[in-house]
Amino acid sequence: MSSSLAKAGSSGSDVDAPNASIDEKRRKRMISNRESARRSRMKRQKHLGGLVSEKSILERKIYEDNEKYVAIWQSHFALESQNKILRDEKKKLAENLKNLQQILSGYEVPESDQDIEVSDRFLNPWQVSSPVKPITASRMFKF
Repeated sequence: MSSSLAKAGSSGSDVDAPNASIDEKRRKRMISNRESARRSRMKRQKHLGGLVSEKSILERKIYEDNEKYVAIWQSHFALESQNKILRDEKKKLAENLKNLQQILSGYEVPESDQDIEVSDRFLNPWQVSSPVKPITASRMFKF
């Protein structure tokens, strides 16, 4: 009510000038605050979009890494199985070698047998030791 009395008693331009500048400042501040809030929302939305995109990229990478892990694990398991088979085979071969060495150690080669010469005819059986003679037909087959 006092503001209406003040307006009625004096000229309106004198009294309204301070209020007008306060209202103008308030209006500018409100516009600035709204613009700042809009920028903040846009920035937050952009950041959230980036996080969602990053999340999907990371989830895909996790899936791919899991696939690689499974493949590597399967390969590792197959190699371990193969390695076990080879170790068992090595053990059997070592036992066979040991048995053969024991058998060979039971045989003693007399020194007189070491000096025996073997004819070339026995070493190279595919070579003919006698001169080659042509084969001729006998009279029995003549007509």
